[in-house]
Amino acid sequence: MILLAVSLLGPMQAVTIATPRGVTSIPLSAERGAPAVAASRLAVPLGLTAEVSGAEAAVRVGGVTFIFQLGAPFARAGEAICTLAAEPYVARDSLFLPLAWLTDCLPRAVARYRWDADAGRLAETAPIAIAPVAAAAVNPVTGLRLAHTIVVDPGHGGRDPGNPGRYFSGSLTEKDITLAIGKLLRAELTRRGLTAVLTRTGDTLIDLQDRPSYCAADCDMFVSIHVNAMPAGRRASAASGVETYFLSDAKTEDQRRVADMENAAISFEADAVRSAQGPLGQIIKDLQQNEYLRESARLAELVQGRVAGIHPGGDRGVQQAAFWVLNFARRPAILVETGFATNKDDGAFLTSALGQRKIANAIADGIVAYLQELERKLAVGGAGR
Repeated sequence: MILLAVSLLGPMQAVTIATPRGVTSIPLSAERGAPAVAASRLAVPLGLTAEVSGAEAAVRVGGVTFIFQLGAPFARAGEAICTLAAEPYVARDSLFLPLAWLTDCLPRAVARYRWDADAGRLAETAPIAIAPVAAAAVNPVTGLRLAHTIVVDPGHGGRDPGNPGRYFSGSLTEKDITLAIGKLLRAELTRRGLTAVLTRTGDTLIDLQDRPSYCAADCDMFVSIHVNAMPAGRRASAASGVETYFLSDAKTEDQRRVADMENAAISFEADAVRSAQGPLGQIIKDLQQNEYLRESARLAELVQGRVAGIHPGGDRGVQQAAFWVLNFARRPAILVETGFATNKDDGAFLTSALGQRKIANAIADGIVAYLQELERKLAVGGAGR
């Protein structure tokens, strides 16, 4: 048996992961007194998968499986035992791994990773062979040739229920509907040969500005799922249908209403007071710096067209507004309002298994259509060089 001794590193705010696919900054958590990183944040940059079963967690990276015992300061990879200065734990439905595992255990077990303590940087040193587009195999389901990663964000969660769901059955609220549709969307994208990552897989609250960080270097797009609602009034139940938003200045009062409703989720966060000017001011300030507005608008158009085609409530069109959750994606990003919880027919559709699957499949159709367009543009650009 090989014993690998590890010491606790000094306090850090974030670590950098650099691979041939790009550079990602991963924030650290110190809620248990020692620096730790959420395993879900490593899914895209490292290709990490994690599964928790009882008091044991299995984490796989680079062909190596690490076995953790929750509450015990060690990890096992084959016959090697890596001792840690802190313990892995589960909080808010997420597995957290001690920083020392990332900085010492992983590089020792997977040779292509190297930790630079001075730079706070984990680098992938071995080159990754990427086949030319012309030689890549065609996906028989989608016709796509390249690998694509989509981050799916089920809105709200935890102590933030979203809107209460006036016409939802039982005790369901918006957070339950968005998670159900998000899981179905992930499954459908996976069936089509795409990589899909969920920002949450259970009833967990994730800060608005943290959700887009799941869309890292090799992420193609960020898709946030929500449910609309009208304020109380005589005509509250009249509005119905689907609308899809991209990040830009709101042009109408209704667009501002929807953005205000979704941005209000920040009030559930522990550090809700972000700055003197508040989140909306920061969004407006950053709008002109977002280079993906045109791509986001096209993605919204394609997704909206597909979902409107199967939605009983009708087509409310592509919309634009200043959404906090879309502001940090730095990739094509959209927010789908899948229907109105304040409309009886929409509510029944959204809470039905068939309705949720139809919405998920339609969103997947729009995503694939966008990626097909993207690959055609890349092919034309490559042929011109």
